[in-house]
Amino acid sequence: MRELLDDMALLLTDLLQSGMDTGGPSAVPRLRRLAVRCEDVGLHTGGALLTGLAEALDARSHTVTKDDLPAAALLCRAARYVSLCRERLEEEDIRAGWQSAAHPTGEQEQGGA
Repeated sequence: MRELLDDMALLLTDLLQSGMDTGGPSAVPRLRRLAVRCEDVGLHTGGALLTGLAEALDARSHTVTKDDLPAAALLCRAARYVSLCRERLEEEDIRAGWQSAAHPTGEQEQGGA
């Protein structure tokens, strides 16, 4: 999961750095591949965002007048999504650490008299 989130962040960063004119057309196949990977692991929102961004960039390359706002909005939403997913993984790691520290032998505490 972390590797997928890293790949998503890297692609979004590349797209921001290269711009929609030069980086957009080359990013479309990568976006589609990552969208499929997202769907495969259950990140359906991430898959939808990357698919939407791929479609927006693909449509952009076939028009004379460029409207970058829809693609930019999807790119920002996807970046925020990656950030939220990373936060969630961090919280799960912390929770797992607390649980393993509270029960080092793997035994569960049982209430009783």
